[in-house]
Amino acid sequence: MPTGNPPAIVATAADPPAACGPIDWHAAAEGGSLAFAAAWSSLTGQSAAERAGSGWLACLHPDDHAVLTAGWYRARTTRLFSADLRVRAVATGEYRWLRVQGRPAGDGTDDWRGSAIDISDLHQRLAGEGRLRAALHHRIRNAMAIIRSIARRTAENSDTVEDYRNHFDGRLAAFARTQSHIMRAGDQGVDLEGLLADALLAHQVGGRVGYGGPEVRLPPRLADQLGIAFHELTDNAVQHGALRRDDGRLDIRWSTAGGDDDEGGRQLHIQWHEDLPAGGVMAPVGEGFGLELLTRSLRYEVDATVTLDFADRGMRCAIALPLDDVG
Repeated sequence: MPTGNPPAIVATAADPPAACGPIDWHAAAEGGSLAFAAAWSSLTGQSAAERAGSGWLACLHPDDHAVLTAGWYRARTTRLFSADLRVRAVATGEYRWLRVQGRPAGDGTDDWRGSAIDISDLHQRLAGEGRLRAALHHRIRNAMAIIRSIARRTAENSDTVEDYRNHFDGRLAAFARTQSHIMRAGDQGVDLEGLLADALLAHQVGGRVGYGGPEVRLPPRLADQLGIAFHELTDNAVQHGALRRDDGRLDIRWSTAGGDDDEGGRQLHIQWHEDLPAGGVMAPVGEGFGLELLTRSLRYEVDATVTLDFADRGMRCAIALPLDDVG
């Protein structure tokens, strides 16, 4: 946000700030000797003597003096004065937005008359909408960057067009599922268990998987990366790992460590253990998309530490990463 803004006007469900009623005013030609009615004192704490003449300007936000001047300059032509000004409220010490509007009095004098209406709630809503638009713009750009990366890396690791199509479709579907979680979660963060369960359900692994851990809420940045990682790990287990046979099992557990007093902050730990009793699980030959994601992308994108062990009875994967605060 730009510097120089006044203190934020914060509303809570328990104690919302009350808007003041309309405040009448009158002024000589082009704003000279502007005088507010007594209701101004209730808002600002100024006495009649203090607000007289240009005294009321002491309550005006410093950045809005130019806005006031520009409003009167426009009024020379339009014969309508209008300006949104921030005025310091005595009750909170914070600034409230007033829409100050007026017209010539029409009584044969050069006087102007009008009123000031508290529009702080409107400005709060507009500011909130602006933040949402900025967040949406960032989200779209980030999503497109991830999709381009998936397409490029899938192409690099595909031998045929059919192979590319199958793998890209699966990864794009996984990314789309993650976006649905992010949109539904809003500011609450994406539920890790729900994100994992969706990846497992998409591969129809049935009752051969056990998982559990504390409730963990993921910010979008982490959800994007873990959603793809869960897809790649599950797909590998079904295609090449323990779940390729009916007697194979998969166990996934997660936990958190650290907190406010820990300089390193909170950490998320995920343990992925595959088990095929008869053995025969082979380590991959070369580095494909999934292995690159786990060993490189997660480290680069979310500062994760990933340990892989390709044992005969199944792969074991340990992921540790900083758990950003949601919001």
